[in-house]
Amino acid sequence: MTITDRLTVEELHRLWPVPHEGDDKYSRGVVGIDTGSARYPGAAVLSTLGALRSGAGFVRFTGRAARKAVLVRCPSVTFGSGRVGAWVLGCGWDDDVSNAAQLAQRLSDGVPCVIDAGALWEIGDALVSLGWKTLPTNCVLTPHAGELARLMGVTREDVIADPIGVASQAAELHGATVLLKGGVQYAVSTETAVQALPGPAWTAQAGSGDVLAGVVGTLLAAGLSAVQAAVGAASLQALAAAQHPGPWSPDQLADHFPQTIADLSG
Repeated sequence: MTITDRLTVEELHRLWPVPHEGDDKYSRGVVGIDTGSARYPGAAVLSTLGALRSGAGFVRFTGRAARKAVLVRCPSVTFGSGRVGAWVLGCGWDDDVSNAAQLAQRLSDGVPCVIDAGALWEIGDALVSLGWKTLPTNCVLTPHAGELARLMGVTREDVIADPIGVASQAAELHGATVLLKGGVQYAVSTETAVQALPGPAWTAQAGSGDVLAGVVGTLLAAGLSAVQAAVGAASLQALAAAQHPGPWSPDQLADHFPQTIADLSG
């Protein structure tokens, strides 16, 4: 598969969901976030910030740890169960025998899911427990090259040599879109591959992917397709970093998202 499109700023402007007078917190999109652990509480905070700062109307946090940390940084978040339009899963999950069951529970809602980090390795077992062959419609996997290599049983060098080819195989295997993270980022489905806007290398740091997963969740909950949500989220993060050069930490960069979106929406 070859690249069929490279997103432009103008296209990002057109696809970004902007609320109108008749919208409310539910119609703007409810994002469910099941991330973090006692070992990695920061991932819960970062993924939640990504969702909030990119325009989610309502965020429900259901993670098994880090609630206090999330509440301090994100006081508008609701804790506990309820309807969601998309799930963000796996960021900062520690090794746990219950992870596959946790993923299966979230998948059973049938809504689009962002599957990152610790949840990637549980997809097979979760699908078997549900009796499904593929993931629900409009799910997005968010691996970097090393994670994609592990997921597909190849080497990191194989992914680097043919990133779109390996990503498309993963998309076919799981019935999902793959957002391959890295210096050049691609949203790859079985039909297309779209390259995100480029950004500065400062964003190559721990935690950036957690924030990115939250943004993808916001766009999925707002009704965008998996490819649109994946490439739009990666492009927002890159654009914000380009507009605010320097070594901002992932949470600081997320705080710049609202202004970047406002400028983008014009």
